[in-house]
Amino acid sequence: MLPLDALGSRPEAAGRGALVWDREHGSQQVRVADAAAQALGVRAGQHLGTARALAPQALVLARQPERETALLERLALSLGVLTPALVLEPPDVLLELHASLRLFGGVRPMRRLAHAVGRGAGVQACSALAATPLAARLLARQAAGRPHHGLRLASTRRHLQPLRLEALLALDRPELAGHGRRSLEMLQALGARRLADLHQLPRAGLQRRGAGAWLELLDRAEGRRPDPPRWWSAPQAFSLSVELPHRAESVAPLEAAVAPLVTALCGWLALRWLAAQRLVLVLRHEHGARRQVPDEVLEIDLATPSREARHLLTVLRERLQRLPLAAAVDSLRLELGRGVPDAGRPGSLLPDPQAGTLEHATLIDRLRARLGHDRVMRLRPQADARPEKAEQRIAPEDWHDPANPAPGATTPPRPVWLLDPPRPLAVHDDLPLHQGRPLQLLTRAERIETGWHDTHLVRRDYHVALGQDGVLHWVYREHARLGEPLLHPPRWFLHGLFG
Repeated sequence: MLPLDALGSRPEAAGRGALVWDREHGSQQVRVADAAAQALGVRAGQHLGTARALAPQALVLARQPERETALLERLALSLGVLTPALVLEPPDVLLELHASLRLFGGVRPMRRLAHAVGRGAGVQACSALAATPLAARLLARQAAGRPHHGLRLASTRRHLQPLRLEALLALDRPELAGHGRRSLEMLQALGARRLADLHQLPRAGLQRRGAGAWLELLDRAEGRRPDPPRWWSAPQAFSLSVELPHRAESVAPLEAAVAPLVTALCGWLALRWLAAQRLVLVLRHEHGARRQVPDEVLEIDLATPSREARHLLTVLRERLQRLPLAAAVDSLRLELGRGVPDAGRPGSLLPDPQAGTLEHATLIDRLRARLGHDRVMRLRPQADARPEKAEQRIAPEDWHDPANPAPGATTPPRPVWLLDPPRPLAVHDDLPLHQGRPLQLLTRAERIETGWHDTHLVRRDYHVALGQDGVLHWVYREHARLGEPLLHPPRWFLHGLFG
């Protein structure tokens, strides 16, 4: 289904069917058809005219090999979350799973994960597990709706025996290029229909008749001859684009289109042992003869580096929902603006004290996406006792928790909401009034006297006070500076409110 998947989702094909055609041997032939078209009799290899007669309402699409290549590479990136050992053999992606089976819980869970990743990348895939790469490719074409195959060599050979010879020819291996069809007809004339039949014929005679390539491929599939794979390497930098099947004039199609890009990004991050700190999403608008709309670039800084698809996708969707589109969007491009090293989370027998970090980071990033980048900040303590200077506002991603915080005395209660500047209060019998009513002082005075080093000297006695409305206030009494006459009556100020 790769040629069909590469052309994107086609809602207009629902109920009608869809097929992809390509020019082969000078004629237009059906390359692949979906289930609805197949139910009407359309098959791969048919002449396009025959397919149109069988399914006149079906959506007919021309094959686009460059999109297939891009989709296959995107799928390989996405599968990087499972294993770094990947091989691209269009239209297949091969995964070497032996080193990852224990990590993911065995064959069946890992196969389910691989299919889930494929769906996230926008691919309808069939899979098979085998002891050799070539056998896995052969069995995957027969695997629709069947249970997984064995990883042992004996099991692999047993499952290969009933396959027809055409299955080996369909792989388009270079060993059979140019003479594969002719040698297939020769083998069929000798009575060979299935791979098992090749073992019943004399090898020397088959080699003299020009069928040595068939025997060589069979030996590689059955593990009798080495078949070293050509390992695929991920690109050094991540930048991935996707063209939309239709112009997007609302945010909903963009949210759906960005999901496969995020899946691929997470695979790339896993392959590179990185986590995303900044994402860059580029929206390419429709360019017409009369209107040239510049591309829109969204830069998103994350509060905590992450390579979790759910986290990244949530933040991108929140940002897109706040975006007014200047024009219809033709394509998207997702880039990694900045990545930081991330070795992942080691396993532990004890509960992870950082288990809630992802949820906390997701909440912060969602708030920033909704309210604006500069509306959500962290407070970092400063070495200054003056309340208005005791904390500094910083971006969440600039926060670094100290590994071993210095021990110190317990700080008295502090309100989160400080008034800037403090509000003067009326005084009656040397006690503060708020809205004409006296405040009840609940704590002893906390003296703060500092600031001599920067000419902002303060001399204050702070109290927690209870108002008659039940609200806790943070008030202070100001003292005269050294060398100045005493203040009478004393001056009181409201500096903060407790939640």
